[in-house]
Amino acid sequence: MPSDPARACGRSPFLAHWVGRALRHRVRKSFNRIRISGSFPRLEPGQGIILYANHPSWWDPAVFSLIQQHFMAERPGFGPIDAQAVRKYPLLQKAGFLPLDGSSPRSIRQLLISSSVIIDAGGAFWVTAQGEFTDARARPVILQPGLAHIVRRSPQALVVPVALDYTFGTENRPDIAIRFGAPIRDRAQSIRALSADLAWALEETCDDLSRQITTKHDDAFKTLLEGSTGMGGFYGPIQRLVALVKKQRHEPSHARH
Repeated sequence: MPSDPARACGRSPFLAHWVGRALRHRVRKSFNRIRISGSFPRLEPGQGIILYANHPSWWDPAVFSLIQQHFMAERPGFGPIDAQAVRKYPLLQKAGFLPLDGSSPRSIRQLLISSSVIIDAGGAFWVTAQGEFTDARARPVILQPGLAHIVRRSPQALVVPVALDYTFGTENRPDIAIRFGAPIRDRAQSIRALSADLAWALEETCDDLSRQITTKHDDAFKTLLEGSTGMGGFYGPIQRLVALVKKQRHEPSHARH
């Protein structure tokens, strides 16, 4: 364990910063907006945090990076990723992604050890706890058992369920919707019971987010990041020209939010 927890597990703060900026830029180009509901929890100085989420999309790690930059910029962030991806793109590990081979007991043990080091040092640990891509509306929410072991090994950490969803609306690019659930306060004694409690809390958070989206409860959301709106491409300059001729403010979105 290095004296600087930001460098744990081979992480490079310099590379993590630039990878985070690149992910933010890519999300802004690919989505209309990123919205959040619920409250991000208050952390005590030096307290580690485990954020576990459903896994509806390839974009999930990029969303984690945005949340990390916005709410916990001073804390180093880490999370597991498929070991093959790290072998293909070695710089990912320098950015805080930890290789995991789910078929290897040794790899799983190493992840448990690394997660404890990171969390106990006051870092943030992200997990897409379903272990594979799963539709946001699939029920029941089923989690991989490793999450309960990670939580059990760090009893002082704050544990927060995070619901993610990706939806199309009035724009040609989708929205990202995020909901923070209530931190897990009471932790069951057995791993099996703890895993069930974690799954129930995440399912409840996902259901709350789904209701807010389907009922168009926009007042429940705050905008975390504005992305790209309007037609873009050939039509974007035409929209700007028409607005200029009419002496109107250029409004690229199809509907006001």
